[in-house]
Amino acid sequence: MIRIFPAKKNGFTLVELLVVTLIITALAALSLTAVPRMMASARANESMQNLRQLGPLLSTYASDHAMKLPPAKAPATQPDGTTADLQWNEICLALLYPGTPPAEFKTKAWWDRNKTILRNPLFKETATPRGWSPLNSGYAINEMIPENLALASTGVVPPHDELLAVSVPLAAIADPGRTPLIAPCDDFFFRYDEAQLKDFKSGTLKDLLNDGKVPVLFVDGHIETISPGEYLQRRLFLVPIAPIVPAP
Repeated sequence: MIRIFPAKKNGFTLVELLVVTLIITALAALSLTAVPRMMASARANESMQNLRQLGPLLSTYASDHAMKLPPAKAPATQPDGTTADLQWNEICLALLYPGTPPAEFKTKAWWDRNKTILRNPLFKETATPRGWSPLNSGYAINEMIPENLALASTGVVPPHDELLAVSVPLAAIADPGRTPLIAPCDDFFFRYDEAQLKDFKSGTLKDLLNDGKVPVLFVDGHIETISPGEYLQRRLFLVPIAPIVPAP
């Protein structure tokens, strides 16, 4: 009896090729959607961790400076005896890197070499209209604190440069748990009033959101993730200021 064996199969059938192609296409589509989301989530978590570390750092500064918050920007004496304007984030960097010349903090090369908590991973150099730079690192201090303090004490808001140079006493803040201190922004100070929060819908600030919310470090050290709408609804831009007792 002669047995007839089937011919050897030397390749894939058309159906098998179609199945493999569909699987590869599905995996590619998944990677195009899931991977960016995972990377964005990782950057958002890192941004939150940075804020958590900024709280104790600012408390240390206050303890060493008569329980006052650092000014947003004010003249400071340099190691060589000269005077230069320092932003609040440069003051924090000087605490973290005490052996580093302050001029280094103004250079991109230094930031590229050091992974520091003062750099917001959500803030890109290519962001528009303002992107990341050494003096615009993606975190900002609340300009409304000294502004509301000035209104409460004198009824007049001083010129902007003078306002930024104010070191606010913690005792002047009536409700630290309701007072935002540090938040993501495309400048070194923020207001988060109605005009600025509109920028979360378009422009640079929208890139700093995580699932439509922005992380905020409050004066008492706790962090909340708040939508721009909720921030306005809670009127957090109206900083609670303790009554100012005039000197006798």
